[in-house]
Amino acid sequence: GCGYQSAILSRLAKAVYSLEIVPDLYKLSTERLVGLGYENVHLRLGAGYYGWQEEAPFDAILVAATADSLPEPLLAQLAPGGRLVMPLGAAEQVISLVERTEKGFVETRFDAVRFVPLLPGVE
Repeated sequence: GCGYQSAILSRLAKAVYSLEIVPDLYKLSTERLVGLGYENVHLRLGAGYYGWQEEAPFDAILVAATADSLPEPLLAQLAPGGRLVMPLGAAEQVISLVERTEKGFVETRFDAVRFVPLLPGVE
């Protein structure tokens, strides 16, 4: 679930906003992170595909699931100069880095990976 990754990122960022689509994992992550005193981690039950519009824009977005294409809601929530990192592809997946520049989005693709699919869920 989102708990472990959020705990690690909380040591690198001022604030972490994390989404978990699986209710049991969301509940478990919330209980553990609150119990351990992670005050700069904010969790929400929902589909990562749609991001967290109310807290945007984000300087960085990290997605731990693959999609066939870059989710438009996440691109819209990326701050100018911000970066989005996520796996892309179905049968063959690669890590993709997307940077938002003054002229638009610049994508760089890296090594092959294998991740679970990003589920659109319900907004």
